[in-house]
Amino acid sequence: MTSEEDFARALRASADHAPEPPTELFALAAERRGRTRVRRRRTAGASTLALLAAAGCALTLLPDRSPATPAPGASPLGRASLPAILRSLLPTGGTVTEPQDTVPADPTLMTLLDYDDGHGPARVTVSLNRLATPIADATALQCPDTLAQPTTTCQSTTRPDGSRLVTAVTTPRWGGDRYWAVMYAAPDGRMVFAGESTDGTPGQPAREQPPVTPERLVAIATSDAWRPAFDTLPASTVPPAPPVDAAAVLAALRTALPAGATLDPGAEAQDAPGRAHGTVSFAGRASQLTVTVEHGWQRGFPDDPATRFRNQSGGSSSYRQNPDGTRYFLQELQFPYPDVPQSTPGIQWITNALLPDGTMVTVKLWTYGPEYRITSEPGALDQQQLIDLATSPAWQHA
Repeated sequence: MTSEEDFARALRASADHAPEPPTELFALAAERRGRTRVRRRRTAGASTLALLAAAGCALTLLPDRSPATPAPGASPLGRASLPAILRSLLPTGGTVTEPQDTVPADPTLMTLLDYDDGHGPARVTVSLNRLATPIADATALQCPDTLAQPTTTCQSTTRPDGSRLVTAVTTPRWGGDRYWAVMYAAPDGRMVFAGESTDGTPGQPAREQPPVTPERLVAIATSDAWRPAFDTLPASTVPPAPPVDAAAVLAALRTALPAGATLDPGAEAQDAPGRAHGTVSFAGRASQLTVTVEHGWQRGFPDDPATRFRNQSGGSSSYRQNPDGTRYFLQELQFPYPDVPQSTPGIQWITNALLPDGTMVTVKLWTYGPEYRITSEPGALDQQQLIDLATSPAWQHA
C-alpha cells in the first residue's frame, strides 16, 4: 500500500484535513502517529515519515493512541525534549536546524530536524509508538510489498534479545526524493521509527549517500535515550490477534472480487502475514491491487476502535456506516511527476473498512504505466466495487 510517494501524499492530504484533536499517521502508518501540519514548499519531512508505512506494513493501521496521563512518579518529556534527544544523537560537525515548513501535531511523540554535513541536507524524522506484545506476531514489522514498492530494498531481522529491526532504502522512480528508514521494536512493545530523506528535483538528483549514515540511523532508532518518552504511551492489555496467513488473504480476495474479475498474483511467492497483491482484470481493464487484513484491530489498547477509525478518515466526506456496523471510507491520492511538471497526476484509490468483528481491511488500487508510473486511467474496479471489496464479509473468515 504501495509507494513512497503514496504515503507522502496520504500524509499531506490528512494534514490538510486534520480534525481536532489530531489523529496521527503512523501506519496508514505514518498517517496517524506522526501526522504533521504542513506549511510547505518542501515535503521531504512528510515523505520520510511516510516511508514508515512502506517499510512497515503497507497500509496496515497501527494503534494510534492519544497520550495517556503518566503514572505517578513518571517524568513525561517536555515539548522540546524529543528534538533535544535527536540533536544529541546526530553526528557532530554538521549543521542542525528545525524545519519551518512542517510542524508535528504531537511533539511528545514525533520530531523532525534537518541535518547538513556540508554536502547537502537531509530531513531526519523520529516517531514513537507501542505495539501489542509479543511483537513476534506484529504485522507492522514487515518489509513493503514488492509489487507496490518495486524500488525499495529491505531487510527484517530478529536480534538476540528478541527485538526486531527493519531497514529499508527507497530509490526514486521518476526524479523524486531518496529515503532511508529504520523501524526498531523492543520486546516490551516500544517502537521507534527513524527516517531520513534527501531532496531530488529535475536536473538535481537526490544524494545517493545520506549525511546521516544508515548505521547511524540504526543507532538513533535503537538508542535508550528515547525510553523516557514511552511513559506517556500505555501498553496493550492483551496479546495481538494472530496474524492472518497470506494464503488465506489471497483466497478471500478471490472470493470477494466482483463476478467476472480475475486475479494474477504473479510468480513471486507471497508469504507476508496479512497481505496479498496481484493484477486484477475486469471489463477489459487491468490494475494493480494490494490488500491488508488485520483481525482484532486495536485489541487491548485504550479508546474505542470505531471512534478511532472515524478519526483515521481525517474528516473524509466518504465516511459511511452500514446498518450491520461496517464502517468505511475512500481516499483518492494523486501522484504528480517531478520530472514532467505539466503532466496529469496519476491516481491511486484506497478503501479502508472496519468490519463488525473488528477486522481492519485496506484495499489499494492503481494502474502502472511505463517505469512504474501510476497513471490517471480508469482502474479495473470503480469506486463502488472497491468499497464492496473492502467491506466483504469474506475477510472475517480469512
